[in-house]
Amino acid sequence: MSGDLKASTGATSMQSLDADRQNDANADSEPVDPNDTDARVLDPYDSEPRVKEMTTQRETHLSPDRPFKPAQLARIDEALTLASRETGLLFSLYVGDLGPSSRATAEAMFANLAARHHAPVLVAISPGQRRLEIVTGGESARRIPNRIAALAALAMRGSFANGDLTGGIVTGLRQLADAAGQG
Repeated sequence: MSGDLKASTGATSMQSLDADRQNDANADSEPVDPNDTDARVLDPYDSEPRVKEMTTQRETHLSPDRPFKPAQLARIDEALTLASRETGLLFSLYVGDLGPSSRATAEAMFANLAARHHAPVLVAISPGQRRLEIVTGGESARRIPNRIAALAALAMRGSFANGDLTGGIVTGLRQLADAAGQG
């Protein structure tokens, strides 16, 4: 009989824990009503109760010159760093207008990178123009064939079509780095 008692006690305490968690979750998600006396904080030196501030206002507006949130930038930076570190290639990303001749603009950017590093890889994206260019040359072209770059571009475009610019960039960089292998 004592075994049955313990089992039912355990079930009851688990049910009460679940109920407490549900109440806590509901309390966190509901807005604070200023007329609710439970949400008021009483100051012993103040006769007027004050309402607790439960939320922090954050600016979520993204401007054209800053299309990424800080967390998105961190993900992209981590992907670039890991790809470069693992492969020995210099992975670079450009997001912005590529002009009327997107390929020529991307190749000019790549030439600047190639002057500073022996094996650069440039991923240039113009969301407004719906253009994506992946440029390799020299050592990076030997390690990342055009077929692999095209597959990475296809995966990136799939994410872009779903509205996930950051996810597409990270996916493409990972695919390119995996294809290049360790350097």
